[in-house]
Amino acid sequence: MDFSEDSSSSSDDEDLFDLALIIAFPRPTETTTTVSVSISTVEKEIQKLKPIVDDLGTLVSGPAQPILNSYPKSKFGLQNRSFNSSYFAKHDWLEYSIALDAIFCYACRIFSDGRTQYEDVFTVSGFKNWKKLSGSRGANKNKACKLEAHSFAQFHLTCMTSKWKAHQNTQITGSVHAQLSTQHKLLVESNRKYMSTLIDIALLLASQGLALRGHDESLNSLNQGNFKEICKLLSKNNSEFNKIYSSPTNYTSHLMQDELLHLCADDVRQKIIEEVEITGMFGLMCDEARCFKEEQMAVCIRYTVGLDVFERFLGFINTSEKQDAESLYCHILKYFKHCSLNKAQIVSYDGANVMAEKFNGIQAKIKNTFPYAIFTHCMAHRMNLETRNVFNTLEALYVHFSYPTKNKKLIDMQAKLLIKNKSIIRLSDTRWNCRYRNCEAVLNSYGCIIDILKDEIENEVDKSVNESIEKTATLGKANDMIKGVIQSLKEARSNEGFNEIWKNIQNFAEKYNLSLEIAYEKENKYESNLLQGFVLSTTTGAECQSTESDSVEIHFRVNAYFKTLDAVIVNMEKRFSTESLQMASAVDNFLKLNFNESKFFIEHYQDLLGISKQDLRSEMTVAKNLTITLPISSSTCERSFSAMRRLKTSMLQNRFNTISILNIEKDIVKHIDNDSIIKKFARKNRTIVLQ
Repeated sequence: MDFSEDSSSSSDDEDLFDLALIIAFPRPTETTTTVSVSISTVEKEIQKLKPIVDDLGTLVSGPAQPILNSYPKSKFGLQNRSFNSSYFAKHDWLEYSIALDAIFCYACRIFSDGRTQYEDVFTVSGFKNWKKLSGSRGANKNKACKLEAHSFAQFHLTCMTSKWKAHQNTQITGSVHAQLSTQHKLLVESNRKYMSTLIDIALLLASQGLALRGHDESLNSLNQGNFKEICKLLSKNNSEFNKIYSSPTNYTSHLMQDELLHLCADDVRQKIIEEVEITGMFGLMCDEARCFKEEQMAVCIRYTVGLDVFERFLGFINTSEKQDAESLYCHILKYFKHCSLNKAQIVSYDGANVMAEKFNGIQAKIKNTFPYAIFTHCMAHRMNLETRNVFNTLEALYVHFSYPTKNKKLIDMQAKLLIKNKSIIRLSDTRWNCRYRNCEAVLNSYGCIIDILKDEIENEVDKSVNESIEKTATLGKANDMIKGVIQSLKEARSNEGFNEIWKNIQNFAEKYNLSLEIAYEKENKYESNLLQGFVLSTTTGAECQSTESDSVEIHFRVNAYFKTLDAVIVNMEKRFSTESLQMASAVDNFLKLNFNESKFFIEHYQDLLGISKQDLRSEMTVAKNLTITLPISSSTCERSFSAMRRLKTSMLQNRFNTISILNIEKDIVKHIDNDSIIKKFARKNRTIVLQ
């Protein structure tokens, strides 16, 4: 028998085949291990389920109960008898075949299992002895008629109640499997909605930089922490949420919080890595800061999507154990492998010696691993690293007068002396105009400041000085700015430059009665004999061979002015390497399509990107992406330190890292797919049903 043809002929045959399998091979019990399927047995069941004639009912259509004006009559003795449709109302299982002029039991014919003795007259041949339908008369008048007797038979009741009625209910509510499947689906949907709400709460608190946990999270605590308190608030207004939240296992413990946050942070980090992989290149930015007696190194990357530049935070690395070049280098490589990052076109570090030292620093070690990586000093907030100490006094003045009461004293004193009101502003390590404005404000209000400080010194008032680092930089101006500063300092290192400043110093000292005399004498340092016969372009450690007759002006010019400028110039030229300045200049020229002046950039990355100087125009997009990928500052790391100081408490490193990236990369957090987080969360064995 070809089952494929029979099963595709009609929907009735499909139902018969399914039912035949159920009847022939009932659901195995717990002790049943194997079921041997016999094709012949199934065929017999299908043949038995098929109606004997086409006008009988099927599993789908139900019992055939045709209502005719008259039914065929048969002669029984002296009387003609026939079937009457009124029997359909009394017995819903009854069906009539017009072709055979006989009645059948629909329930027994369709749902018999073949293992119980059924009346063949109601299942196979058909009953047509009409005189026995209404019972006997005379002595046997109390004897039940044939239909009533069949109605009370045990095998008939079994087919009616446990099979046919169950089948009818299935048509209304679906099969047992379907009902269980629907119930399971509703349960999963409710649980996933609950977990999605927990994820939203955790992301809200993390992105806003708010604590999730409380000091006392016991049931009787008045403050169980922000996470649980928000859950309690939602449970009051959401009965579906409260149903799961009030259960013993509600997945709000600190371990579950950590796991949900960790999955979300991994999702954010993975999205960043996917964007980097599309571009195929990125720049690394690292910087260190101290927080809670721990040394933390921020790891950030810079890459492009199209021509849009992104600087992203990846995480913090605890480097408290060792801060030598080898240890930091190993930390960076290990983090690279953890994030599956293996291409670095340029790196940018802060100005610490262990980072920037040319031969033994991290830049040298990374250069050996990534030969195309170019070290660029953070030009934005470190360019004046060698000169900022000069302005410590100005910073101290700002801190001192930052209190409203102290600032009001300064303003009142300026008004009293008819001096234009100029406030001392906060110093910035990158914004040199702030320093100029502060110098101008101090010079303008010097007399007021002296009077106020004298008054406070008498009252023994003191305040410590705090430093701050800000960020600002652009690639196009960085090279010109550095060269411009160095050139300005070299031009200022002349007698003419000093004479201009010396006049202002004399006027200022005379106005405020300040002495310019040398405070003390010390043993002079003489020039080495080895330098005799050489023309020196900078000062050495030797003191000026001056006598008492020499003027104070010469002393300050040689021992203060020239020495200060020489130290600044030498250290700036040393700090900003020739290679990094060449690259900055070449990048600017490349963006201006000046290919002759951008040879350094083209030749350096020619092998890496497959750039052809003969067909450079076709490689413009790739090369341009590379130029804007080159970082020139680690200011993104500095911004992460601001988050670090807000977030870092006694929490462990993993939780700190997780919350940091969720707090810093808010734009990515807003697009996290909760369903994907729940899917990953459900991979472990959970009490709550999520799939």
